[in-house]
Amino acid sequence: MNSSYSIKIFSSQALFEALSNDYCDNIKVSQQSRANYLSSYLKDLNTKTIVIENDYTDGDYLEDFASYYVRCYRDYQRRCKRLHFFDAEFDETIFCQCIGSSRKPDIKKLLGNYQGFVVVRPLPTAIVGRTVLQTYPSDSDRRHYAVVKEYSANLFGIPLSVSSLAFQEQDTVLAACATVALWSAFHKTADLFGTSSPRPAEITRIANGVVSTTRAIPSHGLEIRQMAYAIRSVGLEPELIQASPNVPLVSLAYSYLKMGLPTILGVKIEGRGMHALTLAGYSERKNRINQQEVASGEKSIPLVGLRIDELYAHDDQIGPFSRLVIKPSSKDYPVLLEGSWQDSQTKKILTLQPIFLLVPVYNKIRVTFLDILKWLERMGPLLSLLLTQPQDIEWDVFITTNNMMKDSINKEPFPVDDLKRLLVKQNPRFIWRAILRINSQPLLEFFADGTDMERSFPFYELVWHNVDFHEACKKVLDDNRLTNILIELLEQVFYNFLKN
Repeated sequence: MNSSYSIKIFSSQALFEALSNDYCDNIKVSQQSRANYLSSYLKDLNTKTIVIENDYTDGDYLEDFASYYVRCYRDYQRRCKRLHFFDAEFDETIFCQCIGSSRKPDIKKLLGNYQGFVVVRPLPTAIVGRTVLQTYPSDSDRRHYAVVKEYSANLFGIPLSVSSLAFQEQDTVLAACATVALWSAFHKTADLFGTSSPRPAEITRIANGVVSTTRAIPSHGLEIRQMAYAIRSVGLEPELIQASPNVPLVSLAYSYLKMGLPTILGVKIEGRGMHALTLAGYSERKNRINQQEVASGEKSIPLVGLRIDELYAHDDQIGPFSRLVIKPSSKDYPVLLEGSWQDSQTKKILTLQPIFLLVPVYNKIRVTFLDILKWLERMGPLLSLLLTQPQDIEWDVFITTNNMMKDSINKEPFPVDDLKRLLVKQNPRFIWRAILRINSQPLLEFFADGTDMERSFPFYELVWHNVDFHEACKKVLDDNRLTNILIELLEQVFYNFLKN
């Protein structure tokens, strides 16, 4: 057997043995929630074979090693293992045929689809290092994993790639949960905006440039202001939204996730305390799941978040793309979540109460989701005049880029004249789209300049998707008896925009 690698047919026991090291045997591994989550996740992906790369140098761990472990009395190793996963069953003879082969089709035929890798750190705890795994299937376009990028891996000259978002387990020496959440987020923002993607040890050092009541290393967690400082250090701006009864939190998260922009969610875990996760996706149902996103009595308009029943998060204490089930609204906090956190004694599933959302946005994105919402809420009385019968009204609000917008409307059933106008038009780099749908059919759509100022009127384009609705709206706006009332409700600038 070659000492550089070994091959195992996948099973939970085989995975636990592959994750073990001199300080943490396979029995201890089998008792760790992250290892069990990975086992379940890989079973769901129908993993068949593990290739263990025995002598792997991982940049993230190497910096941790140089920053801390090399100075320990115990002689920790500087190199890791890397586990690669495939959905075909093969042995060493077949694998050897692929090494040195330049024929990629033959490699895929022999090894099957590549499902990603897990770096195994040679530590007593926090053994799950940089992890990049294939996402679950879309389930008839229900699951959306927008916050992913393409990762490549070279396994003894065999080129491999997978679309995912990097994850790793919390190492409380150098990277508490907030650091790991930022690290995952920066992987995607680097892909979106060309900003830097620092390693966990560096994030911790940068964040502790802000005066804190705790020492930098060992790290016991970051405060919100330290997280904001770390975001600014990579050239982005921290957009902080506190969870409150009047904030439609799910729709807000969706509005950024749809573009692929990672969102950091701060929660209070029942009986445990504060925790930070990186949101990477959502589950969108065809029909409405919840009746409201905000607390009873608070002003709100129906948004697409009412059809979202799950969020997917990188939770460093659970695993990658872990499920957060959205629970019914409550009096004080309109959104509660249930994940895989449970009481160690009773096994009761613990509730996660959202506290804040922190979005690392590009500095030219100045208009926020809540800014757009304030203008859309003014449309309520006008829609009441137009829609005399009960209708399933929904606003779909999300940010996008000019290039993404043009690519999208080219594939949508878009009015031809409007399509051509928007394709040749000089648009802002970042655009908010707000689509009004009734019974799932689009009626109108606003385009807003995401690079404008908060106090300005952000809409610069209006597309009428439905001719009958356009005529009905025009009739109401042209009614002189309603002019003063509509101007008071909409404001003059919005009234003129709709009318003209």
